[in-house]
Amino acid sequence: MARRETTTPPRDWRHDLLAEVVRQPGGPAAPNRLGWPDYDGRPAMWWGAGPVEGVPAVVAVWDFTIHGGSFGEADATAFTAAVNAAIAARRPLVSLVRSGGTRLQEGVAGLVGLARVSIALGQLAAAGLGHIAVSDQPTTGGMWVTVGSQADLRCAVLGATVGFSGPRVVAAVTGTLPPSDSHTALAAAAAGLVDAAVEPSAVASWLGHALRAVAPPDRAPGGQAPADQTSTSQTSTDLTPTDLTSTDRAPAGRAPLAGEAPGPRRSGWEQVLAAREGPRRPAGVILADLLAAGVDLVGPDRTVRARIGLLPTGLAAVGVAVAAQRGGAPGPDGYRLLSRAAGLAGRLSLPLLTLVDTPGAACGPAAEAAGIAPQIGAAMAAVLTCPSPTISIIVGEGGSGGALAAACADVVLVSPDGYLTALAPEGAATTLRINLAAAADSAGLRPDDLLALGFADAVLERCDADLPGLALRVADLLHDLTLRDSDVRLAARRDKWSTGLVGFQ
Repeated sequence: MARRETTTPPRDWRHDLLAEVVRQPGGPAAPNRLGWPDYDGRPAMWWGAGPVEGVPAVVAVWDFTIHGGSFGEADATAFTAAVNAAIAARRPLVSLVRSGGTRLQEGVAGLVGLARVSIALGQLAAAGLGHIAVSDQPTTGGMWVTVGSQADLRCAVLGATVGFSGPRVVAAVTGTLPPSDSHTALAAAAAGLVDAAVEPSAVASWLGHALRAVAPPDRAPGGQAPADQTSTSQTSTDLTPTDLTSTDRAPAGRAPLAGEAPGPRRSGWEQVLAAREGPRRPAGVILADLLAAGVDLVGPDRTVRARIGLLPTGLAAVGVAVAAQRGGAPGPDGYRLLSRAAGLAGRLSLPLLTLVDTPGAACGPAAEAAGIAPQIGAAMAAVLTCPSPTISIIVGEGGSGGALAAACADVVLVSPDGYLTALAPEGAATTLRINLAAAADSAGLRPDDLLALGFADAVLERCDADLPGLALRVADLLHDLTLRDSDVRLAARRDKWSTGLVGFQ
């Protein structure tokens, strides 16, 4: 008799991840309101608390073996309990989703659970706590709408079906089965709907970086430095020394930096050419170096790169590179990503760091029709009103409102090869009917011009400072900004950007 071969099912990647999580007792089953034969009203979601990759967290976990992970009344009650526990313990929430959506056997009573989820997550955000979601096989319907697609940080597992409607539902409603490369984790990542699409074996690593970035300082291993940390910037010789106590040009409550523009004085056009052609790293590379221990926030426009993570000093921050590559012109989706990052920084009380290197925003017909103007305006408002400390570094080009949207910060630094102007020289030359060089030379765009005007607070010693020097300078400035009374700091920001600049008078 032939021996029957057996195969061992692959180990669930969640098993080790949840090894130290203490599961909480489940609540009562949902009533069988619609009279389904042999209906099982048990929740398909359970929650617990404990360390995940070494970071204390509250975890909501979907069990696909119970009605396909479908979400109903009892699940909404359990999810609300998980959120309340996260708020009470000051811990981030992690949602591990495997669900086909709303539990249809409960009808509208199950559907309204989505509204309960939305309200609960709003309360979590209002409490300044992060929500991380991992969309596994499958994540569709209401769970993609309210949990997977709305989290602060979003990951999808490669191979998973991810989308509003599952492929079979799409075929039933439209008469056509969607193509195989649609409604997948990879498609969601390509569209900027999730921040990462990773193999199951890589979820734990991604989640560990994400949790360390969003966890409150007292909950994150090796977290932020205490408020009385001694300033380390005096040990750095990479950047121009600054006088943090200077009150020259200072509105009430504002203590700006002082700095001198290094090197020979260039013409305006020479400054533009240095920004465009000089040897320096793109803003996206600088951002990745500064926040190496972190994860990206992703949108459809890859011209803008956003990242949340830890500076080498251990301080968590949210960073945005506008644009990530030299010469990039962000479109509406790029500014939506800037708005998202600024909002996240504010909700989690994390500093916001922006790196500007763009000749201006996209201005073609497609960008215009997609709403480039209102998205720039919305992003500018998000940066201006972000309650957290904010720093902007003009690392290269800075053209018009597309650059200004990311630069309205508490502190503005300019690299020696950077510039900022009301309009790119090409546009200014056309508008003023003068040549390119004359347009640039008359624009007051050089670092020393911006410093004298009061737009910039300091000029960096060189445009491409090495990582330790730049990281220390940023961390030191953030330390100073954090120690200031927040009302005074925000009033100083509002003063600078609402009353006009004071230089050249």
